[in-house]
Amino acid sequence: MTRLVITDIRKSSTIGDFDLLTAIILDAEDHDEQCILTLAKKSCKGLLILESAIAEQAIPDIGVRRGDQFLRIRANSDHGLIVGEELRFGDSKNGR
Repeated sequence: MTRLVITDIRKSSTIGDFDLLTAIILDAEDHDEQCILTLAKKSCKGLLILESAIAEQAIPDIGVRRGDQFLRIRANSDHGLIVGEELRFGDSKNGR
């Protein structure tokens, strides 16, 4: 099972009615990176994965600690997610 935790949501100020979502990836050993990106994009109503990286330093403004594997996603504003929400992939209880 892979878990994705939403750490930050910001309204876009430059590209229209979109949100910029930040999420950290936990327990990713069951899925390869491309699979995680596809599942995250779909689950977050994402339009574009803007960044996928391992943080070389802490970025407290967006809830990322040094060493976290994180994603930045441009998403429709109707994604329905909140900061702190956890999405699960590869689990029958996952409603997303």
